[in-house]
Amino acid sequence: MKLFQIIPADFFSILVSPNREIYFDALMKLYEMFNLEINIYLKAFLAEVELLLEDRQYIAEEGDEEEPEFGSLRGKARLIEKRLEKTRWVEREYLDGSFIEILTPPPYAITVMRTLHTMTQEGAAEYNSLVFSTYSALKQAHTESRDRMYEALIVARSNTEKLDYELRTFYHGIRGYMRVIRENSDVNLLLQNHFEAYKKDSDRVYHPVKTMDSFYRYTGPIRSILADVHADEELIAQMTQKALATRSYASEADAREDILSAIERVMDSYQQIAGLIKEIDLKHSSLTKQSIDKIRYVMTADRTIKGKLVELLRAYAQSDGERETQLGGLLEEHICVNRQEYMDKGSCWHKNSRQRRSNRPPLPLREVNEADGALLSKAMERLKNSYSEARVRQYMEGLFTDGRTSVSSEEIPVANDGEYILTLLSVVRAFRDNRRFQLEFSEGHTEKNGYRIPRFVLKKGGRP
Repeated sequence: MKLFQIIPADFFSILVSPNREIYFDALMKLYEMFNLEINIYLKAFLAEVELLLEDRQYIAEEGDEEEPEFGSLRGKARLIEKRLEKTRWVEREYLDGSFIEILTPPPYAITVMRTLHTMTQEGAAEYNSLVFSTYSALKQAHTESRDRMYEALIVARSNTEKLDYELRTFYHGIRGYMRVIRENSDVNLLLQNHFEAYKKDSDRVYHPVKTMDSFYRYTGPIRSILADVHADEELIAQMTQKALATRSYASEADAREDILSAIERVMDSYQQIAGLIKEIDLKHSSLTKQSIDKIRYVMTADRTIKGKLVELLRAYAQSDGERETQLGGLLEEHICVNRQEYMDKGSCWHKNSRQRRSNRPPLPLREVNEADGALLSKAMERLKNSYSEARVRQYMEGLFTDGRTSVSSEEIPVANDGEYILTLLSVVRAFRDNRRFQLEFSEGHTEKNGYRIPRFVLKKGGRP
């Protein structure tokens, strides 16, 4: 569904009006009353808006003069409430069994007000132990309460999505702190940027994930539990029935598909989050180095006349075109300097440097040492992570088109390295997941575009 099929077209108009700050404060007061009271009484809201207007200047807008009491605080408060009602931030209705007027914000307005309230809060929200909570829920359900595994999976998916969101938000937020370092030369501002603003965000997300809620400590057990659940057909069937009881799925196949997708998504997410944490480590190190270098440079920079003159000449040397002419004129006008140029034998041409081609024998191959082995292992791990469980499963499902239940190796298209690797991984997965796939090999091999694969038939449906 599109956004403006949910909210009115002029919903955000009050936030771009000349009185947007007053409207925003009125919305925050409305959100506060929503959290404190079951019903928001119109008279109580108007009284709160009057208090907001006591020391504020309200700028008259088109149609305001039509309000009979526009000159008074109560009239302006009523006008603000009518604007909120017109733009569908609130709806006015009567309390059941009485003529007392109350205000009811629609669900979409509540969501937007909560977002605006969160953005304006100075104190950062406390980080929850998302990794440990995921591990605890899965571990307890897997060992003690297998009938609660569906609920544990829902918790794991929710925590994983939130963890990924928190880390990505923190990663992109580092660029803002780097921009402050580049654009400022005030030592106090640089220290505040690093040791107050950045440290607050770092201590909220980055530090817990690296220490008390150690991502590396619980990643292996989480993936191991999910792999066991994925291979347990009886448990998957039990979870499917539990999901159908929520009436959120149209059929048993849809519920089963969503459960398997959720398991694979959490497993893949923990692989991706590992890479994201490595990128955050690099950004964190780069930010710390830039901050220290900039503070050190600012504190040791030469502030004498000589140092300032050096900075001016350096800026002139690095400029070109119109900027060079402008700086040159300013220097000549205020410092009485003149441009000096010279010509020598190397000004008009430069000698080409020639290199003679040599026919040396190629270097001999050397034995792989521990360092090379580590690099090779790292490359293999990266290759492994690029072909996730979900991608292999999607590729296998794509082989069975038009209602087919079996496909031979001669019918599988292999046009590039990626399809060749996915074909091999599909064979491996068919061996492991014999409840969903059956694999039959025959003699010989088949050649396709230079790739050699064994002859086999892949059937959908496990062994009886």
